[in-house]
Amino acid sequence: MDPAELERLVDRALGQLPAPRAPRTLLPRVLAAVPTPARPWHARPWLMWPAGWQIISLVVLIGVMAGVATLLTGMRAPASALVLAADVRAHVIETARDVATATAALELLWRVLLAPVVPYAFALAFLMCLACAVFGTALNHLVFGKAVP
Repeated sequence: MDPAELERLVDRALGQLPAPRAPRTLLPRVLAAVPTPARPWHARPWLMWPAGWQIISLVVLIGVMAGVATLLTGMRAPASALVLAADVRAHVIETARDVATATAALELLWRVLLAPVVPYAFALAFLMCLACAVFGTALNHLVFGKAVP
């Protein structure tokens, strides 16, 4: 038997073997052996922050909430007076006209600029997806010598 034939025979026999599996305890042992880098205090969960920073962040949060509440209560009276004083019907008619104008403009832009291009864009995206799938399959066969489930 010549060396090339022996190599093909051994390669075929090795290719039929199942992929080796790692022991179940390997990952926990590796994770326990590898030191985890200490993250800075601001990257940790809030309950693990230093007590001083927790207190400061709570004070800032309460201050922001109080400011928002003050602004909202201060705006409620002028907003209600504006609604009562305004002619609601006139605003609704004006808004309906604005919406109709915007809709017509968007429809025109769609028909003139986008509608002619969309089929080509979808075809290009489909071809790119197909090329990626073919490339991935070819790479899988070249690197691993067989399809990996």
